[in-house]
Amino acid sequence: MSFKSRLMVFTSIWFCLAVALIAFTYNWQKQTIELRTKQSLHKQLATHMREDNPLMIGSDYNPVALKSIFHTLMLLGPDFEIYFLDAKGNITTHAAPEGAQLQSYVDLEPITQFLNDEPFPILGEDPRNPEHNKVFSVSALKEGATIMGYLYVVIGSTQHSAIAASQVDPPYVALAGLVLVSIIGFAFGVYLLVEKSLLYPIQRVTNQLQYQAEHDFQLTPDFKHQVKELAPIADSYHLMAKHIQQQFLQLEYQSSHQRQMLLQLSHDLKTPLSSVLGYLETWKLQNKEDPLIEVAYRNCDKLSNQLHSMLQLAKQETPLLSYEYHPVDIVTLIAQSAQLMQSQFDRKQVILKQDVAPELQTIGDKVLLERLVANLLENALRHSPKHSTVCCHAELTTNKADIRFRFTNHVEPNAQGGSLGIGIKIVQSILMLHHSYLETKQTDNEYQQSFTLPSTGLVPLV
Repeated sequence: MSFKSRLMVFTSIWFCLAVALIAFTYNWQKQTIELRTKQSLHKQLATHMREDNPLMIGSDYNPVALKSIFHTLMLLGPDFEIYFLDAKGNITTHAAPEGAQLQSYVDLEPITQFLNDEPFPILGEDPRNPEHNKVFSVSALKEGATIMGYLYVVIGSTQHSAIAASQVDPPYVALAGLVLVSIIGFAFGVYLLVEKSLLYPIQRVTNQLQYQAEHDFQLTPDFKHQVKELAPIADSYHLMAKHIQQQFLQLEYQSSHQRQMLLQLSHDLKTPLSSVLGYLETWKLQNKEDPLIEVAYRNCDKLSNQLHSMLQLAKQETPLLSYEYHPVDIVTLIAQSAQLMQSQFDRKQVILKQDVAPELQTIGDKVLLERLVANLLENALRHSPKHSTVCCHAELTTNKADIRFRFTNHVEPNAQGGSLGIGIKIVQSILMLHHSYLETKQTDNEYQQSFTLPSTGLVPLV
């Protein structure tokens, strides 16, 4: 849901709950006050009836007095119902119409509370409607200190309740409509305020940030002039953009400086390297095949090609990296990388063991993969003790879709731990370009690095 919709829904629900709670509280308080007022107003009604007409003759009630009371009831109207109760609360006579259904007993606990002057309102049972308690007036009929019965007057008769229930109160309908209009108006007003004060500035800042990101984070002069709530964000972003601009300038300076140094270095190395390459080629033509000369010539030729590529890249204003993905033979790849590292292994007296399954091929950039294997072998050699073995494994996985590479070496017991250096960073970047990642596993005396590359059975990388 959008912010506007959530605001409207939340405000509507909140106001409805608040109005329902207020209405319930108001109605409860209104009824309580009305009942308290009515009961307080008619508190002495039963007593006055009893005093004006003596109800007891000996231990029995006076029929003439009751007749007079019922006549008085007719004059007062239908809002009162009178009952004569014995000492146990049983109804002995009443003024209800003939045929009216009555319960035969009235609970004496509210009557006792009334006679003890407890706070009003006190609700007692209505014999004609037991489910709804009502306010009442009561007077005890005594003979000496003994209670012989009670004159029990229900205030608010059944007829009064029926008439009140049948009435429709139009002000409540108007009030509900007014509350609904208020809810919608308040929510819409709050949304307009939030949109003008917060949502629109946020959208404007977002558009400015997007524009600045597309134009090398070049800030506009008025960017820092935002609404109060967004000023800290604008200040922080302004500082970040200034830092990025400084880094851009520093990188540009370093790139220009390194390009000049690379051009100079390339020119300085080109002539002696060409001379060495010429002598090696002449040696090959005049002598029989020599493995050492073959390795030296191949390395010099590779170095010459790399130097030529570096010289061409250095001449470009914005050198771009490009990679070519072709089928690569794994046996040849590892063999050539191992041959380049063999002299370093011999100097440290470390054995390099190759365990590569035949006819393995993958899709990738050969130059990057050679650098990948060389970095891993160099890292394994650096952390291996003398007279140990570095193992290089390459085999198909169980599903025959990938090639699993694993480089294992022993670790010197007293070797200090630490970072593996920038070589591993380069390895991780190369694997990322080949849709793979480096896994490392280390025990107390052994270190293992592994990764997978797709076999030629998969779709070539693009």
